[in-house]
Amino acid sequence: MLLSILLLSWLLKRFRQPYFSAYIIAGILLGPHGLKLFTDVTTIAQIGSFGLIIQMFFIGAEIEIPALVKNLNTSAIGVFVQLILSFIFIAVIGHQLDWSTEQIVLFSFIISLSSSAIILEYLHKNGQINSRLGNLTTGILILQDFLIVPMIMILNFLTNGDVNTGQLVLGLVVTVVFILLLRMLVLKRKLFPTGVINFQPDHEMQVFIGLLMCFGFAWITSLLNLSAAMGAMFAGVIISQNQSMKWLDHTLVPFRVFFLSLFFFSIGLQLDWGFVMEHIALITTLVILIFGINSLINACVFRLFKETWKNSVYAGALLSQIGEFSLVLCTVAKSLGLVDDFSFQLTLAVISVTMLLSSGWISIIRNALFRAPESTGPGNVYAPRKPETGIVTDEDKRLITSKVSTRSHSGSHPSI
Repeated sequence: MLLSILLLSWLLKRFRQPYFSAYIIAGILLGPHGLKLFTDVTTIAQIGSFGLIIQMFFIGAEIEIPALVKNLNTSAIGVFVQLILSFIFIAVIGHQLDWSTEQIVLFSFIISLSSSAIILEYLHKNGQINSRLGNLTTGILILQDFLIVPMIMILNFLTNGDVNTGQLVLGLVVTVVFILLLRMLVLKRKLFPTGVINFQPDHEMQVFIGLLMCFGFAWITSLLNLSAAMGAMFAGVIISQNQSMKWLDHTLVPFRVFFLSLFFFSIGLQLDWGFVMEHIALITTLVILIFGINSLINACVFRLFKETWKNSVYAGALLSQIGEFSLVLCTVAKSLGLVDDFSFQLTLAVISVTMLLSSGWISIIRNALFRAPESTGPGNVYAPRKPETGIVTDEDKRLITSKVSTRSHSGSHPSI
């Protein structure tokens, strides 16, 4: 497994593709529908879910809380509009295909959820996690992940006619607590007295303390029948405000890489490549349709935020794939009898392929929008930028010389 991931990662890196694509392809090749070297899909998927939890922990630690809270209302409106537009689109298709109301609601939920793991990692690597785009997108993704519990409850209600009121109340309480926590952090109130959390630089202690913080909060929220990944994000948000715990970023990085690779590897294991090839035309049509419709829906959402059309289309491409929590909804739907085996495999294939191809789709849209020289100005804050290396290039020197010369001719003197 490690050798295949290493070779595929090296190969895809030459084509500037993200590593998670290599993990998914490795799962397809080595899984029960490929070379059959790995057949225990359930166990690997459970282990891989740890990677998603650690990923959300790091995301919480990197979020700029004031900017996130500032855009929280805007993000909530965006998620609401996104759900409404997704429902309308699926309702039109479902009416033509004679779907039941439960199926229309299910598939509108599925296409409305984007991949937090993919998008936030993409924004982080491109230095956009704390830009306006990053803050709005992060807010939307957080609210989407919160909605997974109400979505499951709605599906249960539509199928069985009952709903767990206690679980709904707990979900609302945890949501309110999270919002109050964000408010406290914005107001610069200390969650812990000085010196309460202050550990000596002991690497072994750091590893176990970091894992305890991450999985402890995840365990607490899972006891409340909420998303364990959200609990891990809570922990990340808390430690991000405590200077004495900044070492956690470096301590848990190896765990993050390993377990997150297993998460995407498990997605590849579940994908029946024979089923994909047998229905390649249908799956290709659905994937293109999903990318196009989701990009359009989310572009309209960002236009409501008064973004330019170029920036809105780019943001729409970011949110165009179907996310990992949609896999959870798909599994729940199968257990409730909302989908048969064919629909389950088809939905799983479409979700996996959109995740696999999302980086390529984003790159195509991004290059098409911002490849022109005039498209990379300060007005287009999402245009590709060179990474900041701290090295002054010849181009930088020419720009500096030009600016100094301009100021000299205008009678002003540059400050040094």
